[in-house]
Amino acid sequence: MALWLALISVASCSPLGPPAPATLNPAIAPSTSAVTSASPADPATAPIAVATDATEICDEAEGEVEAGTYPAVAVPGELPYLIYLPPCYHQLSRTFPVVYLLHGYPYNERHWLDLGAEQVANQGLRAGNWPPFMMVMPLQPDPLFRNSDGGPGSYETEMLEGIVSYVDKTYRSDPSRRGLAGVSRGGVWALEIAFRNPFDFQAVAAVGPALAVNSARPPYDPFEIVSSAENLPRAILLLAGDQDWAASSTERLSAALEVEGFRHSLLIVPGDHSDPTWAEAMPQILAFFAWALAGGPLSGS
Repeated sequence: MALWLALISVASCSPLGPPAPATLNPAIAPSTSAVTSASPADPATAPIAVATDATEICDEAEGEVEAGTYPAVAVPGELPYLIYLPPCYHQLSRTFPVVYLLHGYPYNERHWLDLGAEQVANQGLRAGNWPPFMMVMPLQPDPLFRNSDGGPGSYETEMLEGIVSYVDKTYRSDPSRRGLAGVSRGGVWALEIAFRNPFDFQAVAAVGPALAVNSARPPYDPFEIVSSAENLPRAILLLAGDQDWAASSTERLSAALEVEGFRHSLLIVPGDHSDPTWAEAMPQILAFFAWALAGGPLSGS
């Protein structure tokens, strides 16, 4: 598959396929390997076994996207969001994994839809390769989005106490199978929030994270968090284009994670810091969450 220009699997992480339970420990001896083409373990095609209730049969081929608002907690008023509900969400009684998708600047909550997230999710679910999951795409309001760096009153507060709390109360989300991803500035937020709250988010993906222009205070700087963390999310994906100005800082964060012994994957794909690059990588991004959140709770020490 052309998207797989290089996959660096760090700290004994196998190439984005479903790992054996024994490999879920984030602090194991580092090793590296490279994959330059698709293999039988390619997560975009490998089926994922998930226990389901045989009495629940879904005959819908596609999920649906709903628009709504929720009461903001760090800014006045209500904030918009979009949510992708998997096929037969309204027919089935189970809970679902949920992935929060943060847009980049100067985009809004539609960014991930414009990158093809809905179509890619439908394709993966229709093929039977992935278990059903929800995707939540909230608006990140300014000035919180660009002018705060974490902690009380920041977008971290809005994320945890606002949209996450609302979704858990309103939809059949499974808090033990929760992921967070972001693009560019949203990628920095995804790292900061998930690294500081590893038991709230079991998986995190940063797509072209704008770490090179991030000026966060030390407690909210992903590099500083990694250097002092006892726990991080159990599944971490860093992704950037080979011509992306964010690639070097993304690789530097990968090196920092390796030094500290945290299991993660670094994926360098063809492209620059732009929508076409991120859209082309969408199957890899969603496949990462499909396996990371499929097998039940990953949280714990």
